[in-house]
Order: sequence, then C-alpha cells, then structure tokens
Amino acid sequence: MSQKEDALLSLPTREKHASWLKAKRRQLTRLLGGFPPKDPLNARTVRRKEEGNRIVEWVEYEAERGDVVSAILLIPRTRTSPIPAVLCHHQHAGQYDLGKSEVVGWAGNPQQAYAAELCSRGYITLSPDTIAFEERSHPALPGPQYELFVHYDLLLKGLTLQGKLIWDAMRAVDYLSSRPEVARDRIGMIGHSMGAAETLFSMSLEPRIKVGAASCGATTYVSIIAAEALHNPGLYVPGILKWGDMPDVVSLIAPRPLLVLNGEKDAIFPIEGARQVMARAGMLYRRLGEPDALELFISPQGHEFTDEMRQRAYHWLDRWL
Repeated sequence: MSQKEDALLSLPTREKHASWLKAKRRQLTRLLGGFPPKDPLNARTVRRKEEGNRIVEWVEYEAERGDVVSAILLIPRTRTSPIPAVLCHHQHAGQYDLGKSEVVGWAGNPQQAYAAELCSRGYITLSPDTIAFEERSHPALPGPQYELFVHYDLLLKGLTLQGKLIWDAMRAVDYLSSRPEVARDRIGMIGHSMGAAETLFSMSLEPRIKVGAASCGATTYVSIIAAEALHNPGLYVPGILKWGDMPDVVSLIAPRPLLVLNGEKDAIFPIEGARQVMARAGMLYRRLGEPDALELFISPQGHEFTDEMRQRAYHWLDRWL
C-alpha cells in the first residue's frame, strides 16, 4: 500500500468527520497540556481616538486571571455594524519591542501592517501583544529570557507555550465576540511567520475562526529538523511527532477556508514541507467536498509578506468573510 493510500484510509468520511475531529482535537489539546478555565475578560477601553476613516481603541482584557493583554482595535467608520473582524497576529523576528504596533503600521516593517490595511478595506481588526512582546514584556528580564522563562515555567507545570499562545488567541476571539460592532459569525485570522503558525494552530482548535490566511508559517516539523532551522520555543510541542505533524494540525481546520502563502526561498519554513502540509490536508478538504477552500500560493521570494502575498490574502478574506 502506498503512503498516499495509507493517508487516505486514515481520513474520515463526511459522516464520521465530526467524531473524528472531536477525538483529534482532544488528543492535540492533551499534548498542549490543556487549557485553563475561562474567567471574566474584565475588558476595558484605555483610550479611544477617531482619525480619518477609522476609530482606534487601545484595549485591555485578561487572557487568564491577572494576565492582562494589551491590544489595538481598529474600527472602520465607513461601515454599518455588524462588521466582519480579523484577528491579526504579529510576527516574532526576535523583535520583542514590536508587537501590535507593527501590524497596525506604527513601527517596524511596512510589510507587516496588515491590520491597518485590512481596516482600510472595511474590517474590524484586533491586534494583541503576544506574551513577552511590547507591553507584555517583563520589567527586569530581556525579551528572549522572559520568553524562555515562560516556556520553562509552563513545562514544569505540564503545560506548553504553544498552548498558551492558542489560549490567548481564543480569548482574543472572546473579546471580539463581546463587541457589538462585530459580526460574530464572520471572524477571520491572519499572520506572518509566528503569526502564521499561530493562525494554523489556533484555527485547528478554535472553530469560531471561520477563515485564515497564513504567510510563511506552514511546513512540517520533519522539514524544519532536516533544515536545522531554529524557531521560537512556542512552536515546539512535546510528543507531537508521535501524534502527527503539521499536516495533521491543518487537517483539523477543514473544511473552513484557509490560504497558505510561502516563499520558495524561505530557509526557516522549507517550501517542500509546506507542499507536504497542503497535499495531505488537501485530501481531507476534497473528501469533505470543499477542495476550493484550501489554497497554496508560493512566492519566488524568501521569508517575506510581499505586496502580492498580502493582496492575495486580503482577497481571500474578502471572498469568504
């Protein structure tokens, strides 16, 4: 039996998909260490400003009790509520002083200003800081040390940094769903690099995220190891290769629409691994009758979110949201 035939036999039929999905999500959640109980968000708007065609709100909410997330909410003034919303996850790049400020276009690389660009297209966008970045930094520990400290602290408790990142994305969806301006059934997610990986992981376990666009964040762990590439500690989940690989994670998103964009010359997210992710996940999309809901675009560039890639991502969100 070929590897492809073996993979097809392991996939569920439409009738068995719901039970299969529940079991696979339970297994992945166990690897991540599980999630905490949902406490009140205790959300508040710190500051509000009207500028041009948008409203800018500096907001805070609690991912867990006492763990305050700082985020920027952009609201277009030219649309009538309820409005579709996009959770915008920033990249890593080892730039711990940059988080939400980069995706809203106030600092850093203009390629990363997708929250601002999506708001100009009519979406509400939420851009939170990831743990250890920008306003979620530590008063004494430098960014890399604080990120590792959180990673090790969670491991000692039987938890994972990846689980924490997914949980934070779930709480961001909770926050968006609490806003009266947001169309709760039309929430998407976008990200580059770490933000793309978190889009894939978050969508795999958070069904309220209806559409995703992931730039330069999809490949297999096997490809990463073969390339001897190093990533942030949150990407590594203990025991995940005994359960599966990134194709299995992405399969948990099916049949929701997902656009994966990768660079042909990306050294840290090898393109061959990205092709493997899409080929294997694509089998399930086809079996569920939604082959057009999964798409791969390969840029000739490297680890970038080029103008062409961003425009393709925005059109994808327009199409499905």
